[in-house]
Amino acid sequence: MGCELKRRFHFRWLALPLLLLALAWAGREAATGLRRQALSGARYQPPPSGMVLVPAGYFWMGSDDAAAEPDEQPRRQVFLPAFYMDAVEVTNRRYQTLVPEHRFPPGEEDLPVTHVLKREAEEFCRRAGRRLPTTAEWEKAARGTEGRVYPWGNEFNPDFANIRRRTTPGTNNMADCKSPLAPAHGKLAGGSFPKGASPYGCQDMAGNVWEWVSDVWKDSVPFGQSAGEGRGILRGGAYNYSPLQARTSHQGFEDLDATCHDVGFRSALNAVPRRGEGRVISHQ
Repeated sequence: MGCELKRRFHFRWLALPLLLLALAWAGREAATGLRRQALSGARYQPPPSGMVLVPAGYFWMGSDDAAAEPDEQPRRQVFLPAFYMDAVEVTNRRYQTLVPEHRFPPGEEDLPVTHVLKREAEEFCRRAGRRLPTTAEWEKAARGTEGRVYPWGNEFNPDFANIRRRTTPGTNNMADCKSPLAPAHGKLAGGSFPKGASPYGCQDMAGNVWEWVSDVWKDSVPFGQSAGEGRGILRGGAYNYSPLQARTSHQGFEDLDATCHDVGFRSALNAVPRRGEGRVISHQ
């Protein structure tokens, strides 16, 4: 009898904390659900000039396709609050307005700025009162909610993007990477392929130039640790790459102290609720 009573006592002693944890988890999940429902139902101020509104809600991120890299997997649903995204990549002209010392070849004022380090892109965004998009924000802005393979749909179309239709990545570009004042060999002005626009109106999210996002990728090592300071993440492919790299779920990687003639960026901004919609206090 004594042993039986002890077992019951231990079971009750263990069950109570587990029950409290379950209740706390359920309460947090319910609160998160209500908060997300409110974010999805809110109305927002029109986006600033040159930007588009990406509404709050869930979208399909990643890919389980045979061509998908391990870092793209698995395909999963992700919730994001509403945000604004640049409709086109930041141009040389726009970059120079906040970074006067920026130089570029004559006649390329309206081409995407490139040869930009990630920290330089972040500094430009800070001066502009904006920020780099997260990799999830970039992907949702590019593919919409239904998980498109390309911004326009699931089949590649060479008339919809500034991209080379081949199966191998770009060639060795080290010489061009070291020559920021060399003329562009393939960049085009933003919006040159209007049929390739994303569901929200973002242009050139497949091809033209790679785009920095705010996230840092850290390679996994044993015991759940991560190695080094990580690498920057690039999205969207570039004019000298293939349709494989132009897929909306593809991620490229670059050292944080490196860049090249085909690496640029676009900026993002938290969406502002309309007056009377309440203050959004969380982005979860």
